Amino acid sequence: MPGVSSLNALIEALKDGLPINKVLISRSRHDAKIATVVRMCRELRIVFQFVPAEAVERKAGVKNQGVYAEIAPVSFFSLDTVLADAKTGLVVILDNIEDTGNLGAMIRSAAAVASDAVLVSIRNSAPVNETVWRTSAGAMGKVRLVQSRNLAMDIEKLKKAGFWVVATDPHAKMNFYDFDFKSKTAVIFGNESKGVSPLLKKNADQLLAIPHAQGVESLNVSAAAAIILYEAWRQKKG
Repeated sequence: MPGVSSLNALIEALKDGLPINKVLISRSRHDAKIATVVRMCRELRIVFQFVPAEAVERKAGVKNQGVYAEIAPVSFFSLDTVLADAKTGLVVILDNIEDTGNLGAMIRSAAAVASDAVLVSIRNSAPVNETVWRTSAGAMGKVRLVQSRNLAMDIEKLKKAGFWVVATDPHAKMNFYDFDFKSKTAVIFGNESKGVSPLLKKNADQLLAIPHAQGVESLNVSAAAAIILYEAWRQKKG
């Protein structure tokens, strides 16, 4: 994962708008340049975290300037940009996906069905890093990624833009193949163990289930995403 560990280089990267996942700042550093980094991160809505000096050292090496920034392997888009240029009317929302392998596989599926965008929650989610890039087989460059700081607010924005919002739920009364995906649709897939969060389920217009044989646990989230997204693609193509 490429990174920046020089204070001056980090400030320049922030000025240039490089895609930064997260900035780690040593708790032992308190000076004007650190204050500048904090201010710019807040202005640009980039996640930053004060951590023990050892945490920065593990990333940046022994000789460091008290900071380390993870540079994302791809650029991110704003939701407004995506909505202004939506083509297929299919958006994927990933709610706290923790495993990088799952994240990469789901991005790959989203790209394969020509999704307009994939929204990834910033907090409590796997970082968009080189592992995700490899798992996606390079598909991250073929679908627009949106870093969401508040999925609930972004869902409301999608609704105002005419999207139906659906969420996966193993106990839902409607099966996924009975839903009409031909209209503009945003699909929420949830955390590997907890599923879609209660708040997002409440905000969804419809809950969808994937039926399967009794005695079998629910599908892996990346497998569930592939099944539902290909059904959406099939309907839209038909």
